[in-house]
Amino acid sequence: MRKLFLAGAVLLILSSCTTTTTTLYSWNDYTNSSYQYYKQQTPESTARLMKTYEAMIKKPNGSRKTIPPGICAEYGYFLIQNGKKDEGVAMFKREKELYPESTVFMDRLIKQFEG
Repeated sequence: MRKLFLAGAVLLILSSCTTTTTTLYSWNDYTNSSYQYYKQQTPESTARLMKTYEAMIKKPNGSRKTIPPGICAEYGYFLIQNGKKDEGVAMFKREKELYPESTVFMDRLIKQFEG
């Protein structure tokens, strides 16, 4: 009986170690790309950050299968800084749709860049 209890305890402990964690959102290479961009703004780091934003927006992963909060807004601002005002404003509107709690801020930015 004691061996059976010991075997059960070992099995329980080992099985608890194999749990997998799933994140709510997939950030892809965002951390490294944004760090490199803000550390040294080169054409290469800009292109890498743009690709990272596009990948996160086109194919969101994670358990929620949605774009992480703030990414559309940040990408929109990045587009505006690079001369793509209409696309940037469209990203602000998408952020507002995905996260209604950002409505006040997004409306203010939309008004600023559309007007």
